[in-house]
Amino acid sequence: MSELEFRPALKSDCTHLALLADMATRCLASHLWSHAATAGQSAFEVGRSIIRNDTLHFSHFSNWRVAVLDGEVVGAINTCQLPPSMCEPPTPSQILPDVTRAPNELKALAAGSCYLSAAALYPEHRGCGFGSALIEEALSQARGTGAGQLTLLVGSFNTKAHRLYLRCGLEEWARRPFTAFPGSDSPGEWVLMRKAIPT
Repeated sequence: MSELEFRPALKSDCTHLALLADMATRCLASHLWSHAATAGQSAFEVGRSIIRNDTLHFSHFSNWRVAVLDGEVVGAINTCQLPPSMCEPPTPSQILPDVTRAPNELKALAAGSCYLSAAALYPEHRGCGFGSALIEEALSQARGTGAGQLTLLVGSFNTKAHRLYLRCGLEEWARRPFTAFPGSDSPGEWVLMRKAIPT
């Protein structure tokens, strides 16, 4: 079987990245994008535009690494360094929907870490051991930032991903209640996980 290869994402990958971002967040990304959509505009059009054009957004394509198999995009990861300002209370203009309150509380705990905000594979490429390769690539990116640890969030209901992260050496750090939204998973908890990066 061919080996998975990684490369920096390109602007031409943004349609893939929008779909993979939504898969990784279990539809939370498209739910949030839908609130920014105008009449008749697809949520994915909003997401693709953010990923393609918003250079200050954590999901900008420059923060992605694309997984390629035999020349085909099969998955991707999105990493960024969480700023110390994550610890500061939001201003009134920064108040976000209820669905993001718990994730943001957990990310505040992880301020300064290299945060894996998305890791996803297309369904036809799951079960091949590529999930571990995504995490290894994320750890490699974290080492390059000088951050002391890699962190991520996973829903307690996403049992396959949770088991994968444990197998890859991440440990649970904290939990917060999950707020359901239309089309979301069953109620559960957000789980913050981390792995120390040797210096």
